[in-house]
Amino acid sequence: MYDIEAIAKDAKNFRQAVTQGQPYKPLYIKIKVVWTCNLRCGMCNHWRDESEDPLDVNFFKSLVGELAEMGCKKIHLTGGEATLRPNLEELIAYIRDRKIRATMTTNATRIDLKRAKSLAKAGLRKVNISIDSPEPSIHDRIRGVPGAWEKTIAGFQYLRALLKPGAMRINTVITQLNYNSLVDLPDLAADLGADQINLIAMDENTLDFQRLTAAQIIDYNQRVAPIFAEKAMAKNLIRQVKEAYPFGSTPSEIVQSLEGLYARDYYNNHPCFAPWTHALIDHVGRVSVCCMMPNKPIIGDLRQQSFKQIWTGENFAALRQTQNLPMFETCQKCDMFLENNRRLAEIVYS
Repeated sequence: MYDIEAIAKDAKNFRQAVTQGQPYKPLYIKIKVVWTCNLRCGMCNHWRDESEDPLDVNFFKSLVGELAEMGCKKIHLTGGEATLRPNLEELIAYIRDRKIRATMTTNATRIDLKRAKSLAKAGLRKVNISIDSPEPSIHDRIRGVPGAWEKTIAGFQYLRALLKPGAMRINTVITQLNYNSLVDLPDLAADLGADQINLIAMDENTLDFQRLTAAQIIDYNQRVAPIFAEKAMAKNLIRQVKEAYPFGSTPSEIVQSLEGLYARDYYNNHPCFAPWTHALIDHVGRVSVCCMMPNKPIIGDLRQQSFKQIWTGENFAALRQTQNLPMFETCQKCDMFLENNRRLAEIVYS
């Protein structure tokens, strides 16, 4: 989420912004370039929802220009399925030309060799590709479309051949259906040339999938995670063994995971620095705090104000000045930027 090194070099200004409740820089912006998706993932509600058509590419190019002037360093494109966005490569090239790093999350099913070449040429720097299991049948069942695994693997390989080392990450949401198969995920990742695996504990129960039960978490921790960790560490796909244990390892952590409280009470006593460095912008220009709370609350609307007006406006100011923790109830469920927030807390309060 954050450029820790850049913030550390600018520690005085960052510390001042945080302690005085003032805006800093929107270093990392996530943009949902479309809402729709071509898959029907059981743990996701995107495809179940109806939404407006996305704004045109010129709107987003204007936004990118404004973000560049404000010091943005990274824009992450997502959806829905980002490759459904018309003029996606035009937008990526525009981001690149403004000296901002363009990254993307995709299911990769729509990426053939031609599309991979156009994305690489446009300047895509890093991609997160969703792979839920090394077993095709399990992945396809989770993704809700037969044949999805084969297309995803092909898309991954096309991009791997064209992007630089360090560019390819696998995202895997752990569900009741796939957790047993994850012992072999590092083998597949290594064969594909992946640079990292990111295991994600499922945030919310959906119509189709529930979070793991206590017995399943214990089973995963005892039988699956140690093998996954050994393989993934040996292949440099994770940096720390604890990354293989997204549900925690102690009894109290497991109890919290059963409720989806993956932040382990951290945000009850510590701030999240997203309001100083980050925002989520959806396909029609609504600005939110982060992807854990899309449009809840809406901080501003780019169809009515510029991003700078929103970033320096009353709604963001209220978030930066609040002393009530956690800032939102949802914060207690978020482990997405937990380690980064811990490191930034050291910069601010040391």
